[in-house]
Amino acid sequence: MNSTRAVAAIAVFSAVMGAAPASANETDNFTCRTRFLRDATAAIDALVNGTIERAMARANSRRDGCDADCLIRLLQDEVGRSTLHPLTFVRHAALADAIRRTPAVERCHLAFRDTIYGARAYNQPWRYPFLGRIIFVADSIRLGGRLVGLDKVEHFVREGLDQWRVMRRDGVTAAAALQREQGKPGRRLAWTEYGVKGMSLTGVFSYADLAAGYAGYQFWSDLLSVGHTGSFVAGGGRTGYVLQRRFSFSSYVTDAWDEAINCSTFHPDLGKEVAVALEKRGLRCPVAACHHLAALPDAPLYVNPACLTPPPAERAQS
Repeated sequence: MNSTRAVAAIAVFSAVMGAAPASANETDNFTCRTRFLRDATAAIDALVNGTIERAMARANSRRDGCDADCLIRLLQDEVGRSTLHPLTFVRHAALADAIRRTPAVERCHLAFRDTIYGARAYNQPWRYPFLGRIIFVADSIRLGGRLVGLDKVEHFVREGLDQWRVMRRDGVTAAAALQREQGKPGRRLAWTEYGVKGMSLTGVFSYADLAAGYAGYQFWSDLLSVGHTGSFVAGGGRTGYVLQRRFSFSSYVTDAWDEAINCSTFHPDLGKEVAVALEKRGLRCPVAACHHLAALPDAPLYVNPACLTPPPAERAQS
């Protein structure tokens, strides 16, 4: 079986059985820009802080004590908790599920045909052999003052934790861990952004997904450095663990999480359809200046290269 047929078989089976939403979600922050959404930061921060507090309570209740390594395991279990799909056994971040169930979180939900991907029925998995891609569109929320797809929470929690674990296990740098997440264009079956997490399944390579995962790695580094400056948790021993500072997404979300600013790249055929959809909306990507993203830490790892060079006016002045 050649690689194209293998991708088709895997994609159709997993999507029909319910796995595709874990790996085939894109967002439409262009169309959602016309919708008013209240900022959901406070409500979602409360969910995250609740998981941290539950981990501390479990640690403090252990009769045999709980050292730093014990607490680190409990924090991963509570904050990084996943739910298992009953048919496919594909894991999803429990935090994302909790957000979907929280009435205080306003979401921009679009019918697929009304999105920038709606030229063809890419959201019908059984058409993959004919259309060559599967795309589902995640709802968008306002988080930390930015418009982001709900799928970014998945990347923040799950990919961020994966990167932290890879760095700790293999002793590699953040750049090396993120390059593994990005993958290589020729490896279509790999569980990477170039593979079935992105380009080979959806026809979309999302820099914003990588940005959310990188921010997640920073979060997990902060959370799991128990007792250090900048950690959320301090204490231990007889006095028990205490919350040293409260978490807020506003410390981690940037414009790089927004595909309408940190633009994705597309398979050529899909790119043409998206360009037509944006033209009909009187928009283009980026919808606002993106060159400030170049100042973010390790920006070349997750920022569209077009945003990494100064705009023509600045180059002319230099």
